[in-house]
Amino acid sequence: MKSKGVFIFLGIFGLAVALLLSMGIDVVIIFLFSGISMIILGIYLLKKEFEWRRNSDLVPGKVTCYHNHQQSVMNGAEGISTMYTMEAEYITKTGKLVIAREQSSSTSKKYREGQALMIRYNREDPKLFIVEGDNSRIYAMIGVMIMGAVIAALFAYIFINGIQIDA
Repeated sequence: MKSKGVFIFLGIFGLAVALLLSMGIDVVIIFLFSGISMIILGIYLLKKEFEWRRNSDLVPGKVTCYHNHQQSVMNGAEGISTMYTMEAEYITKTGKLVIAREQSSSTSKKYREGQALMIRYNREDPKLFIVEGDNSRIYAMIGVMIMGAVIAALFAYIFINGIQIDA
């Protein structure tokens, strides 16, 4: 999902944090603000995802192949991981044949080559698609909101109880 809104949100968030720090606002308040911002961001992204799904079409398709590339592992260990990007083929409701790559990669091949799938594609840009039933983007957005709620609750508790944090 292409969205300039997320980058605008992050830019405004960064400026707000810098402004709060320059004003001498307590770090606890800034973390509380961060948690609430994560909740708002998650809600915004979830709303955009549901809007995207409402404005899409569902058609049969199939996996044509996988493209792989090497990616450095950044978890403290040296190494390289092979990442796979699925390519799918489907015919839009207007009769146009589309061969497109999935927007994200994974460390495993999720489906076998040639496997039939139901594809949900964007009407405005048919090369943007997801596999029907793949809710990983929704789970990620819910995860952002849960993390934001935990951060906000923790720092609200710290603020309300007057616990001092040495920065």
